Amino acid sequence: MKQFANLHLHSTHSDGVYTPAELVEVAKNEGYRALALTDHDTTSGNAEVREECRRAGLDYIFGCEFSSPWREKRINFHIIGFDFDPEHPEMKDYLAQRSFCEAEQTRILFERGLSEGLLHDITWNEVLEYNRGVTWLCNNHVFSTMKAKGLATDLDYMNFFRSVYGKRRGEVKPPYEFLPIDKMLRLIRDAGGFAVVAHPHNQLHAIPELVSMGLSGLEVWHSLLTDSERLEALAIAKEHNLFISGGSDHEGLCGGYYSTSEHPEQTAFYAPELSLGTQEFFFREIKTRTLAPGRGELIDKLIKTELEEQNDETHSL
Repeated sequence: MKQFANLHLHSTHSDGVYTPAELVEVAKNEGYRALALTDHDTTSGNAEVREECRRAGLDYIFGCEFSSPWREKRINFHIIGFDFDPEHPEMKDYLAQRSFCEAEQTRILFERGLSEGLLHDITWNEVLEYNRGVTWLCNNHVFSTMKAKGLATDLDYMNFFRSVYGKRRGEVKPPYEFLPIDKMLRLIRDAGGFAVVAHPHNQLHAIPELVSMGLSGLEVWHSLLTDSERLEALAIAKEHNLFISGGSDHEGLCGGYYSTSEHPEQTAFYAPELSLGTQEFFFREIKTRTLAPGRGELIDKLIKTELEEQNDETHSL
């Protein structure tokens, strides 16, 4: 199934590989007709993506991806806020907190990497200088600086990530906590936006309760969802009148990680062109914030098509 809109994308303003302008070019060349930049906990790249989409003739919607725990149930959600005002005072303060947390955690592990001999010939000031305009600094920004200095190539990334960052992030206590799910959904709503749960793998059982808290949609076409979860997600979206979104995230051509392997088609990053995202019908619903007539029948048809495709794949094995 070829998708129309890619509504889950990351740029160099968070942990993506492409600059906002490069990302728009790659997405357009792949065939997408509408985009949303959903960098983690920051909106610093959105203005550039909006302008580049305008120049490229692509449709666009404002977005950002937030991490948000439901501590009582030990579930950590990723929530995409669409079409909110980043200058809303409470939202602006929270975005600033999240950027400070990420950059400080990254800096501390960077200094540890230097002291342990895992990093060399690079300073934190060089990282800041190379990534000017970026507020949410993570391991990707350190690595891009290393590449610019000739200290590494794309094929070195996974070893760098595992040794210096990866699970070691848990060793650094953040100065601020993530907002819990009920407060995160409220903040997005108070800032004028609406919330969609990203890649709800093993989380679909919790969707009805999130709806009661203010959730408006969920991702259906994302690589983390299994075939059965995708069918269940479509049924839940129909039952609870939820927007249907989707995107490539860090996978596929727009993810930018094909260059980290000599055989990208054999890696977890690979996805067929235009296979991740959402259809034009559902994008228009998101864009206008209006559920369109006939959506129930369309969802039923999609479920039937998905079942037929899955059965065909099973019989061909």
